[in-house]
Amino acid sequence: MLKKYRNIMPYLLLALLTVAAYSILEGVVMRNMMGLLDYALAGEMELLTKKAPILLFMAALLVPLGILVAMAGSFYKRKASTILKTYYITKVFGKNIAEFQKENNAKYLSAITNDFNTLEQNLINGILIVANGLAKFFVGVWILSTVDPRMILLAVAVIVVQIFLSMVTSKPTNKANKERSDLFDGYTTYIKEVLSAFHIVKNYNLQNKVTKDYYHKSEEIQQKGFLIERMLSFIFASQNFVTSISLYGIICGVGFLVVVGKITVGGLMLVVDGVQRMMWPLLEISESLPKLFTSKSLIEKIEATLKNMDTHVETIDLPEFQEEIAFQNVEFHYADDETQQILSDVNFSVKKNGKYLIVGPSGGGKSTLLKLFRKYFKPTAGSILIDGKPLWDVKREQYFKLIANIEQQVFLFEDTLKNNITLYKEYSEEEILSAIQASGLTDFLERKEEGLDFMIYDNGRNISGGERSRIVIARALLNKASIIFMDEAFASLDMERAREIEKTILKLEDITVINVSHVIFQDTKDLYDRVITVKKTIF
Repeated sequence: MLKKYRNIMPYLLLALLTVAAYSILEGVVMRNMMGLLDYALAGEMELLTKKAPILLFMAALLVPLGILVAMAGSFYKRKASTILKTYYITKVFGKNIAEFQKENNAKYLSAITNDFNTLEQNLINGILIVANGLAKFFVGVWILSTVDPRMILLAVAVIVVQIFLSMVTSKPTNKANKERSDLFDGYTTYIKEVLSAFHIVKNYNLQNKVTKDYYHKSEEIQQKGFLIERMLSFIFASQNFVTSISLYGIICGVGFLVVVGKITVGGLMLVVDGVQRMMWPLLEISESLPKLFTSKSLIEKIEATLKNMDTHVETIDLPEFQEEIAFQNVEFHYADDETQQILSDVNFSVKKNGKYLIVGPSGGGKSTLLKLFRKYFKPTAGSILIDGKPLWDVKREQYFKLIANIEQQVFLFEDTLKNNITLYKEYSEEEILSAIQASGLTDFLERKEEGLDFMIYDNGRNISGGERSRIVIARALLNKASIIFMDEAFASLDMERAREIEKTILKLEDITVINVSHVIFQDTKDLYDRVITVKKTIF
């Protein structure tokens, strides 16, 4: 993820350049202002009159430059946040489907919300705060160096001490932040599960139990946050003490120079201003550096969730499906439970353009069989061959182009009916209308004045469940896939409409249909080439 900061660097440099320009100009204005004070005290009115207009012009430039600093900073933060989140989402969709499904996807939700909010504050904002503070600090050093060049060495020493303290104290805060992030993962998972079981909570009057658990998990996170803040408070106090001692030492040294008459009144005020310019940025830096260093562990944790454990290289091209998919002595069990065999001794084949209905008891393995078909899982024994080639070695991008999925769980974009059916690919109007008719959406389309431009909102909140399912079926038909996998596709449809759509799909001549369903219609059952019963093996 840190490598993506290369793409962010131009925006960061723009922000830093504006900050540096503003700080330098402000320092020059202050330096010249103190010079004018010395001219006034010395009675050199001619020089005062000559220099004053230039000073006023430079001071006026600070206003638009200050606005530019704010705009450049906001632009950098927006771009940095967008680039990192885009990178994360891209990497998430680069995960293997099998690994993603096996994991609890609530951790990805927690990362894109909780963890990225922390990164925005600690990393993205932290870099800008530290850079801004350093620019102001070194302008303060420059101002002091005009009085005594030895001040530069002192300033470098102060910065080195601050960085050392931040690095030393980052280890415990790194650990605490990672633990808090893990708690957020569990918290997000719990909230997701509770909300998905809302009807159960209400029906069985479990509100008190849920509320108690919610309070406990929330309290854990708050307590960990309190410990982190307490830790940081001690760190900030230590760093502020070092900063204050260093700067007060500078003031004492300057005070001595004033007493012995080696600094003018303007020089004295210049030193006071320079010390202030060093102090406040150093305090900001001392608070931001520990947070900046703790970002590393959080980034490592996020990156770890994006890695694919399976590094198998797919080498076989499969531009089209020509003959059959064959299961040969296939067995399957989950890696974390070798004693629980889901499928064993599975031997059968499906022919190109054949129609197959897969049935079986709950827990019998029919969903697992479908996942093997879809190349989500690899058999723990045996082999699956497509046109005589090992399916696991076929390039998944090519295989996925050959298949279409119709499932009970429907996802719709907040977009037009047309874009939800075409999925942003180019098709002729005739092709679209043909898919709409075959999926039983014609009446729905005719009832909408907007036609294909009818807007669908919030994953189909403004249409019925049956209409949502028909849109997904229209997608599959329009995609002209070689194989359609159906997973309880008719569960949310009324019987009459489900029967009509099933007949339409089974009449398609140039497509292989594999339908996993507990909904079986006697008048369509005979339209299948084979009904396959799965109960750990094939019957």
